[in-house]
Amino acid sequence: MFRGVVLGAALGSAFVVTDKVYVNNQLVAEGDSVEDNVGCHPHEGSTTFKVCGANVKVVAHLMSNCRDYSKYSETIGSCDAALGTDHCDEKTLTSGYTNHFEWKAYSYDIQPCK
Repeated sequence: MFRGVVLGAALGSAFVVTDKVYVNNQLVAEGDSVEDNVGCHPHEGSTTFKVCGANVKVVAHLMSNCRDYSKYSETIGSCDAALGTDHCDEKTLTSGYTNHFEWKAYSYDIQPCK
C-alpha cells in the first residue's frame, strides 16, 4: 500500500496534508479531500482565492461552467515544489488598465498540478 501512495505522488495524482484550497477565506478542500473536489464548481460569486501546496491549483472563471472568457479566467496556485510545501498563493480577482476593479468568479476549477 505504501508503494502505491509513493507511485501516485510521483505521477502527480496524490494530494498531501499541506495542499489546501480556500474560497472567500473559507477552506473548501485540504489534504486527501482535494481529490474528491477536483473539477468544476459553480459559485455565487467569489473575489478571493488562496491555494496552498505544490500539488493543486485553481482556475477562477467569470463565466459559469468553468468556461474561459478573455482576461476573466485567473489561475491561483504556484505548482512549484521549490517554493516549499507550505507556500500559499492568494489572489483577489481584479481587472482594468488605469482603474482597477474587483470581479467575481461564478465558477472555479480545482485541478491537480502536472
